[in-house]
Amino acid sequence: MSLSPTTSVPSDLPPSAAPDGDAAARPPVWLSPYLLLGGLLWAVLSAAAWQAPLCCEAGLQAAVVERLRVNLLHPAFPMTDLPAVASSHYSPYALVQGLAARAAGFSGASVVALAASVNLLLLLTGIGRLTRLLTPNRWVPVLLLVPLALIHWADPARWSAPGTFAVAVTLHLWAWTGRTAARVPRPGAPKPGRVPRWAEAAGIGVLLGLVLLVHPPTAIGAALGCVALIAVRTRTRVRPTLRRWAFTAVCAVAVASLWPYYNGLTAPRTPPGGRTTSPPEAEGVRAAGEPYSWATAYVPAGEVVLTDSRPAMYALAGHGAYVLADALPDAGLAAAERRERSGAVAAYLDASTPQARRDRITARYGVRWLLLTRFQRLPENATVLAFSTRTGEVLARVPGR
Repeated sequence: MSLSPTTSVPSDLPPSAAPDGDAAARPPVWLSPYLLLGGLLWAVLSAAAWQAPLCCEAGLQAAVVERLRVNLLHPAFPMTDLPAVASSHYSPYALVQGLAARAAGFSGASVVALAASVNLLLLLTGIGRLTRLLTPNRWVPVLLLVPLALIHWADPARWSAPGTFAVAVTLHLWAWTGRTAARVPRPGAPKPGRVPRWAEAAGIGVLLGLVLLVHPPTAIGAALGCVALIAVRTRTRVRPTLRRWAFTAVCAVAVASLWPYYNGLTAPRTPPGGRTTSPPEAEGVRAAGEPYSWATAYVPAGEVVLTDSRPAMYALAGHGAYVLADALPDAGLAAAERRERSGAVAAYLDASTPQARRDRITARYGVRWLLLTRFQRLPENATVLAFSTRTGEVLARVPGR
């Protein structure tokens, strides 16, 4: 007995796979509200990325790119002139940026601005893929554009580029996992489904390992989401799939542990907070919004600046300079070294410190530049080169050895 042309399709088919007699009546893909509005948001936020000052996350990421641009295999710490040992900043995401900077001759700041467009594109496409997996309603992803726009506009300089990339990859990872777990057979097939291919399991594991290397907090949520999707959407017997999903976990751990710059499972992480001795505001103006172009125009890349102004640190490092002591030091830097450098900065800026001791500090660490707040006294042998009318900060040069 042959199947009739009217053989019904299994009821467990996902919405995207069910036959639709109205497909011809649907509007073209380019008229999708999400595609149109998402494209507009992408264009606006990509343009805004070029205007964000190099402070906070943007300055730190630009500094990472600058170090990789100078030395791809053995970079220094992003903000301190010391060889980086197990610095979690040098992730696969950062390595791709460093390769792009070296190949195209771009600065770290330019690469960070370009990467913002790529990250946002990955994020928007990830939202589209995941929502199509979960619901056929075309307006659901459009609603998600509202908080996305508000978050980006709230403070673009503090938006974490690696974090955005990790979230975007996670959305694609979930969409891939959900479709793989929910795969159904052809009409009339004797089995209810089939296990994932080994290549699919490996690919999902590699993506999960990538997220772990780039942004570990996001990787925790990514892994939990994958487990939930597998548990809810698997349409075949669970036992035959366990080996494949276990292989996924093995691949994720292998990627995270074999990364040559650091071990993604054991590398120390940058502490969540820190403090500076300088006030965060000056004359009612947020120092974090200061572009510091008046200072970076004078300081050559690779030279060391002594300052305790956190916004200035990120801006200077983002343009290629180093700072003597970072207010939020890399956790890979030895604790004794961090304390010694922070003590040297505090001693130099103390008004009671003799000039002879200040000279020993600058000679020991190769400091040629000072960036002082309006509350700090200029040393007697320093020469002022530039200052900010907004914050009252001063850039000065001190004699070398």
